[in-house]
Amino acid sequence: MLLAGLLCSCSKQSSSNASQSPGATEAVQPKPAGPAVAPPAPAAPSAAPAAPSAAPDTVFAAAPPASPSVLKSGETNSSGVIAEVIQCDRKDGVLSLRVHFRNISAKKTYFTVINGRNYEKYYLTAGSKKYFILKDSEGTYLTPLADGAGGLGVDLDAGAQYTWWAKFPAPPPDAKEVTLYMPVAPPLEDIPISGR
Repeated sequence: MLLAGLLCSCSKQSSSNASQSPGATEAVQPKPAGPAVAPPAPAAPSAAPAAPSAAPDTVFAAAPPASPSVLKSGETNSSGVIAEVIQCDRKDGVLSLRVHFRNISAKKTYFTVINGRNYEKYYLTAGSKKYFILKDSEGTYLTPLADGAGGLGVDLDAGAQYTWWAKFPAPPPDAKEVTLYMPVAPPLEDIPISGR
């Protein structure tokens, strides 16, 4: 008896749903047929929550590479170009350093990073000791290499940057900061070291 009552009420609901669904289909069809923009608008609110969450994720994911955390910054010898230290990590006896040379002017500029293979003029100090760029087993400096003429320079459009990197011997674990000396800029002091 109970089963019969349930079946009866289900058939009433499905018949009322069936009578509503053709009307709903017809109501939806005229709206898309007339204004083509109207049907996407109802669909957009249900899709809108997914789209905004995807857009901020994309924006946040793209933003860090463009402007990573700057540990230290300062002017260079070239007007309109600044140096920004973005990495200073100690690991397994090696200190990895990355510097953005950023053009903050409104015009394109040429920036010379290495001149005459002057790698020995790029060094760190911690305490009273100097740390020069490491070389591999073949004697090649662990940094971007100069061209055949001994130079490394880059054209920087307005707002553009060049990432220079180098590997140095790591100072002892008790050293918490280093100073970077480069021929292209005044010393960048008190750069915090991360890692062990």
